[in-house]
Amino acid sequence: MTGPDPAAPGSGALVTVGSASTLRSAPPRRPRPEVDLAALDRSGGPGVAVDRADDDEAGLFALVDQVRRIRSLTSGGQFATELGPLTERLREVADELEAASATPQQRLETMWSNQNYMANCPVVGRANVLAPPMEYELLEDGRLRSELTLGIEYQGPPGRVHGGFVALIFDAILGRANHHAGTTGMTMYLDIDYRGGTPLLEPIVVTGGPVWVEGRKVWSQGAIYAGDQLCATAEGLFVRPEGWVRDGGH
Repeated sequence: MTGPDPAAPGSGALVTVGSASTLRSAPPRRPRPEVDLAALDRSGGPGVAVDRADDDEAGLFALVDQVRRIRSLTSGGQFATELGPLTERLREVADELEAASATPQQRLETMWSNQNYMANCPVVGRANVLAPPMEYELLEDGRLRSELTLGIEYQGPPGRVHGGFVALIFDAILGRANHHAGTTGMTMYLDIDYRGGTPLLEPIVVTGGPVWVEGRKVWSQGAIYAGDQLCATAEGLFVRPEGWVRDGGH
């Protein structure tokens, strides 16, 4: 006798605790989203550049650019030189920066008081060493589009982008597309289909935007392409907090 299919909605799953076994009902699964690929065409250009940060007077962006170079080179790094002297020089620079740095709390307060979040975003932020960084174009139909190439510091499976970073890219571009459409909200869920590995060291195109609005709820969809290959699709549900609506927040 075969047991219930654990993948079937509402089916039972046999759970063993110690020596006792019980049949526990599985919760119903949310229907899989239907992503309209025709509306997420990877060409879609030309668009208008948005969310770009100009060079800063303090020189922070230029400093971060050099740290990004080091970050990229040290991922799986292999060097034909002694690293000890270089490490010591970097330690001296890090010590000097640490001594001159504001506290994390002060930096957070400054970031939000001047609404400078985008410069620090881990996807597009020029002041964030984690960011590739991506650059957005706003298309006529309200979608955002970005072309970029990711290095091996973003690797998950061999030669492929880590799935967690794929999710981060989708969350960032969908949320920002909502902002430009006037439907800013907080992510409630992000449903991703990994349809094939997203390659490293090759150009990819990310595109996405809102597709349905119901009150405070916004559904948005996106896709990632590498050439003609569809790498991943996503649907996100975003909800605008009541306080944002009442206070006119961003």
